[in-house]
Amino acid sequence: MDINLIISILSLAVAIIVFVITELENRKATIEQTKQENIRATLTDFSSLRRDHQDFESRMADVGDDATKRRLIIRDYLADLERFAVGINRNAYDLEVVSSMSGGMLIRQYRKYFREHIHQRREATLLTTTVPLNALYCEYEQMMQKLYEIRGEVWEPVEPITEGQWILGQFLKMPIGSSDAVFKLFRTLPGAIEAHGEGKQGYLFVPGTREDRCVLAAHADTIFDAVWQEGAEFSNSVVFQDGVFRGTNPDCSIGADDRCGCAILWALRKSGHSLLILDGEEHGQLGAHFLAQNDPELFALLQQHSFILQLDRRNAGDYKTYTLPVSSEFTSFIESATGVTAAGDKGRTDIIVLCSEVCGANLSVGYYDEHKPSEHVVLAEWEHTLDAVRRMIAKPLRRFPL
Repeated sequence: MDINLIISILSLAVAIIVFVITELENRKATIEQTKQENIRATLTDFSSLRRDHQDFESRMADVGDDATKRRLIIRDYLADLERFAVGINRNAYDLEVVSSMSGGMLIRQYRKYFREHIHQRREATLLTTTVPLNALYCEYEQMMQKLYEIRGEVWEPVEPITEGQWILGQFLKMPIGSSDAVFKLFRTLPGAIEAHGEGKQGYLFVPGTREDRCVLAAHADTIFDAVWQEGAEFSNSVVFQDGVFRGTNPDCSIGADDRCGCAILWALRKSGHSLLILDGEEHGQLGAHFLAQNDPELFALLQQHSFILQLDRRNAGDYKTYTLPVSSEFTSFIESATGVTAAGDKGRTDIIVLCSEVCGANLSVGYYDEHKPSEHVVLAEWEHTLDAVRRMIAKPLRRFPL
């Protein structure tokens, strides 16, 4: 081989090696410079945040037990901290410096304030949103996980809010003195048909898309509707604790009868089955009677469905068909498909009016002490009914005539 060629190859190799080493050193210097800049930014910005924290604690002490003011102060403080967390998660700050400066304070604050705030942010998601609930997160929750790892602490992620808990909670927070909020929400669904007469005469129907569809029914009104309480105004304050939704107002219930049923219909709105929201059930099935008289064509269409399933009963794991002459095949189907048991024939609800040719049943949805301030909902029992109905109507259905 030509000596000149060998020299040229060696020179090229040396040049490449020198270039690689120079690039590595430059990159290392850049990384070190970036790290130092991050540390300086962290020292400056986190010091400012720490001063805000001291002000935060004193402001909290000043307001005492005023819950509204406390929530506002916490919200503003956590908003500032979340902006800082965004910087950490984008590698603009040095988390190890944060940990050494005040990691313990952040962990204590997380345990004291962040968890509740994360729940509030998730619960504030609109029912009509297209963003999956599990896609929602807070920047400081991600930051906290990193901080826990650096400090060798055990990470305690926030317990997720299930889709069912989220939906049911939103319906129970709707004003119980009016049906308007429920109708307004279902009015957004494609194909919704709505009609209202005098007072509580009203209904909203959303046609299903399956050929073997059934009707899922619930009523939007509560016993505390202002129409029936002259001059009265009712505010339902709902809390969730130990798996149970309860109210805090000693003058009214939480409207679980029948916002629980409405919530199940909303959860199943994409199932391909028809939805029927009624008004005035609590005062003689006014909406159901109005539908039968006002729209005989729609009333006849209801009879062509596989069956009508109302979600409007207290307790868990039972159902009623009242005095409807339903077939034994229908009751056997309902019991085997959902695991519920018959609870007698006393009482009445909308299916007594709606079912003239087709079978119908009313399932329990997990609420107790209806119409009383002690009314409450057991989330697990409500979710059990939702899951049972979802499984049942996902399968091919046949029509059950009276």
